[in-house]
Amino acid sequence: MQKLKHLYAACMVALLSVSCSESPFEPELATITSFHVKNGDYLIPVMVRGNTASKKIILYVQGGPALNTLDYATIDYPEWKNTLEKDYAIAYYEQRGTGNKQGRFSYGDSILDTYVEDLHTLSAFLKKAYDAEIIMMGHSFGGALVMRYMLEKSKEGIPTQYIVLNAPVTTDNGLSEKLRWKFRHEFLQNSATLEISRGNHVNEWIEVFEWLKKNPEIKKLDGENPYQLMIQWNNYVEDLIYISYPEKSLKVRDYMKAIFASPYNPVPVYIGTLLNESDLRSLILKEEEKYEMLYKLNKIDHQNILMVTGRFDDICVPEELNYVYSQIYSTRRFLIYKQKG
Repeated sequence: MQKLKHLYAACMVALLSVSCSESPFEPELATITSFHVKNGDYLIPVMVRGNTASKKIILYVQGGPALNTLDYATIDYPEWKNTLEKDYAIAYYEQRGTGNKQGRFSYGDSILDTYVEDLHTLSAFLKKAYDAEIIMMGHSFGGALVMRYMLEKSKEGIPTQYIVLNAPVTTDNGLSEKLRWKFRHEFLQNSATLEISRGNHVNEWIEVFEWLKKNPEIKKLDGENPYQLMIQWNNYVEDLIYISYPEKSLKVRDYMKAIFASPYNPVPVYIGTLLNESDLRSLILKEEEKYEMLYKLNKIDHQNILMVTGRFDDICVPEELNYVYSQIYSTRRFLIYKQKG
């Protein structure tokens, strides 16, 4: 009966848009609620879970790009269900072209501008429907999207605070490419210093020091193998960092839970994702390269922002996020999570 109730609520809310101020939306407290918010030709799939009575909703923006969000929440990959969600509600939503996408829709002239508009529509809806404070939190690509939102929409004052987790602002092509590899060179050097002080793989890290000294700049080379320095950098990361600080792995029960406990039918979703994900990722990456976030950071001001990364995060190296921190003139905090050896 409860599932039928949620299905009925989702069907009703799917007909509503943020502009419908008289919508008979009744938020549930301290439970899981799934529904859709309409923005133009797209129905944004949303799941709100956690302590809605707190009147504080963290709007989570998924990374990837082009990763599924609702499965991420269903299997509780970040383990927020019994931690963060005890004090806050978290709103998980699917970005266009990912996960539980609804029917045919357009990306507009710029997919990331459209993503920002979806975020804005959803933020406004959640704030009004739940009478709640909105805190926007993005991870990796999602964190970069949050910063783009701050540049374009934050003056409208819907979210009160922003959290950026492991969010790179440089790209592998374009004006920021050189700085990206400068930060990565520093990352490998600082990681070597720390790991040697801990007594971890000392001989191997000394080899890294020698390689860095021989190659003070990581860049494309002339000849048949232009990416050899980038490839070697990546090999060191995989062989020395990943082995000591691996990512959390998925178990069989996680896949089973995603199949049987998701608030949608995942089978057609994954078939569609397999056909579409690489094209979508390519489209997003090209937009990021065109936007060049790195050179717009000083326009982010008068906002509360917390920036977090890991000491051994090779996607958003802390050296890069430290630079981001120095460029943003807001009420800001910076935290590096240092895994112990």
